[in-house]
Amino acid sequence: MNTKKDSPSSREVFRRVLFPLLWLLSLLYGGVLRFRNKLFDWGWLKSKEYPLPVISIGNITVGGTGKTPLTEYVIRLLKTDYSMALLSRGYKRQTKGVIIAARQSTAEEIGDEPKQILSKFPDISVAVAEKRTEGIERLIDYCNPDVVVMDDAYQHRYVKPGFSILIIDYYRPLWNDFPFPAGYLREPRSGKKRADIVIVNKCPANLSAKEKKEITRKVNLRRGQQLFFTSIEYLEPVLFNGDGGSIDSESAVLALAGISHPKTFIKYLTKTFSNVYPLIFPDHHPYSKNKKEYNLIKNKFEKIINDKKVIITTEKDMIRLRNTPWLDDNIKPYLWYIPIKLSFLFDEEELFNQLIKSYVEKDKRDR
Repeated sequence: MNTKKDSPSSREVFRRVLFPLLWLLSLLYGGVLRFRNKLFDWGWLKSKEYPLPVISIGNITVGGTGKTPLTEYVIRLLKTDYSMALLSRGYKRQTKGVIIAARQSTAEEIGDEPKQILSKFPDISVAVAEKRTEGIERLIDYCNPDVVVMDDAYQHRYVKPGFSILIIDYYRPLWNDFPFPAGYLREPRSGKKRADIVIVNKCPANLSAKEKKEITRKVNLRRGQQLFFTSIEYLEPVLFNGDGGSIDSESAVLALAGISHPKTFIKYLTKTFSNVYPLIFPDHHPYSKNKKEYNLIKNKFEKIINDKKVIITTEKDMIRLRNTPWLDDNIKPYLWYIPIKLSFLFDEEELFNQLIKSYVEKDKRDR
């Protein structure tokens, strides 16, 4: 197996050297955000409510907590009984303003995460908008959905959701972190009080009851909030061109990832395959912009000496790779991606489902 001891990135070294200055900036940044939140709490800044159930899914930690699998889970849970709409910012898209996605919309137009969700759920409506109020109003005019799910919307307080889900990373817990730039929090930890449900995601599948109890103590939720624990389950690899086939565990793998915090993905591959060669790009990396990257991928792949060799990437990367003009027929037969899904621990999936469904049903009755 090809292994390499983890070492601090240049960015991490830089942060450590400048930590005293970054800490002062974090105090300032955190103070500004606390004041902003108070303005919303006091009603001096207005949050707009809408006459339909609105579920907000978001995080406090920057990037990579697993919002998309959770968003897909909630859509899958509700879409049989309700007409669903997804509203997202469309992070890293190359467009501006409100866009109602069409089936032919690309990741460049609407963002990779909305495109991934639209590909899986073509019967729901998907919109992207920087200003969520404009996005919801356009969706209401366009399709008048029964339920709107807002992805990555925890800090977008100009819309008042009826139900908020906060997802945090098991490996980057809130209680050990600070607001940006000394840490990786988008807002102070106290922001968790706005959530109806908090989910600790990316937990080990065998998380013990003892550790669950300890984490529950550290999260320290207020009365009425519910805490759940989930893990990420990797599904069977899927061939890019959809022609079937299988991968031998003895295969050599070029692991291609342009996601935030790819260590979990790489770790899974190294446990599953004999030889893994990581090739990492920045989060939401737009592969289509530069043919040099194709040559880099191709050269790395050609240097792997093994009759059984493949390229494996993430589902989100595959969404961006599909429209790359340089992805020719020489690479496609070797290119696979691995879908993921959210799994609830401690047999609490049904309780989560009931809380979501009860909110939607109650909200619709009350209106």
